Amino acid sequence: MIPLLVALPLLFAFLLVLVDILVRSRRYKARLTPALYLLGSLLPWSVLLASCRDMPLDEMVGGWTRAGGIEVALDGYSFYFILGTVILFSAVSLYTIGRFRAGKEYSVILLMEAGVLGAFISRDLFNYYIYMEIASVSAFVLTALSDEKGAKKAAFRYLIFSLTASYLFIFALGIIYLKTGYLNLELVRQNAVPSKEISTAVGIAFSALLLKAGIFPLHFWLPDAHSKASTPASALLSGVVVKVSVYGMILLLYALPVTAALRRALLIVAFASIFAGIVGALSQRNAKRLLAYSTVSQLGYILLGISSGSIYGAIYYSFAHMLFKGGLFLGIGSLADAQGTKNLDELSYRGSRGATATVVLLSLALTGTAPFVGAYGKKLILAHLTGIGSFLFYTAALGTMAYAVKLNYHLAAPGRRGSIRTAVPLTLAALTLAFGLYLNPVLNPMDWLLLILALGMFLTLRKTLSGLKPFSFRPAEEFGREINMHMTIFFLFVLGMMLIQRLQ
Repeated sequence: MIPLLVALPLLFAFLLVLVDILVRSRRYKARLTPALYLLGSLLPWSVLLASCRDMPLDEMVGGWTRAGGIEVALDGYSFYFILGTVILFSAVSLYTIGRFRAGKEYSVILLMEAGVLGAFISRDLFNYYIYMEIASVSAFVLTALSDEKGAKKAAFRYLIFSLTASYLFIFALGIIYLKTGYLNLELVRQNAVPSKEISTAVGIAFSALLLKAGIFPLHFWLPDAHSKASTPASALLSGVVVKVSVYGMILLLYALPVTAALRRALLIVAFASIFAGIVGALSQRNAKRLLAYSTVSQLGYILLGISSGSIYGAIYYSFAHMLFKGGLFLGIGSLADAQGTKNLDELSYRGSRGATATVVLLSLALTGTAPFVGAYGKKLILAHLTGIGSFLFYTAALGTMAYAVKLNYHLAAPGRRGSIRTAVPLTLAALTLAFGLYLNPVLNPMDWLLLILALGMFLTLRKTLSGLKPFSFRPAEEFGREINMHMTIFFLFVLGMMLIQRLQ
């Protein structure tokens, strides 16, 4: 039953390609394409609802033994990743009907859904890698298909760095297989013995996944890719695709010996990503780039949960981020598409109650304010922090609220008007509140106190902030030199992670 989560969108992606090639009548094609697309996107719900009643589920595809077969599972680690994925892909499918001119974009989205769901059900490192690559290739294509100026260059940059990370990741898997004899997660866990080779593999694999997730200082591809992709593609890239790498880190922690030194290094990287993303978001005038830098920061929170030992905190916050960031990209992208600008000085939700409610509710979810969905994951992560870690966490929360205030301050001002599609993002906004009340129906006065403080700080410093040059980590103007310098940073980072993992 579990493999049907992947098989259904994959089947309908194939059918959409056949329809695009074989059906000559435009009228029939116009009817068949959205119908097949909706079916492929929504049918995984039937599998998930039928399976979740019997969780945890573990299945060997084809009835093979664990040593020689493909193991898939639906359990406490994967459930919220899968739930967030089917919610967001369903929302995007409803949002995109009639938007694309041809069926190829629809088939690529379904291919991405199959790849993401396949990665989340995998209990085998090689199959996880295969599905991660399916999702990544789909992401490159969707980015390149955007009409936005610079989208193809952004997709090419994304392709270069993601493929480099993929080569290193499969190399690390080869070392793991050489030393343990298995790639099945449970068997690797039983047979992995601390050694120089395993330490090397862990350092390489984590570095590759950090780059694919777009975590600072390996985030250099993310702001352009997420801001220049089309609105539905941006929602999927930021909402679900980067979570595949997050899930991979959780699998590595489960199966392999990770030293305390590497965990401390990941903790430092997490805080660096949080604050770098905050600075980047506060300096932006482009609404979608602000959201892209926000993703760099929010992924830092998720890595903070992983590195501090709050795995379920990371899982719940990943789920929250799927909902609120997917909703924000759809809502603000809809505003930008309708008003013909992404400039915060011109963009406005004034005049649309639906758009106002959408962005305000999703912004509260973004800040982790109770009772919205992000609060529960942050609560679990904070419980694993002490001393300077707690102080930095609250400081980061203040910074997050500051750029959320900035976003709404600009959008509340008079600006352009246009026909805005808010039904889907407003539904996601309502879900952030509903899941928040389900997971943690408690108000936290500290959240609201920090929000008031962030509002006061922004109003006091808004002239200074408006004078900031938009943050962009570009060490060279020429594209080839930029790629070379970023590659140098990446390989130095890999070397550092390998050496740190070998420390006790």
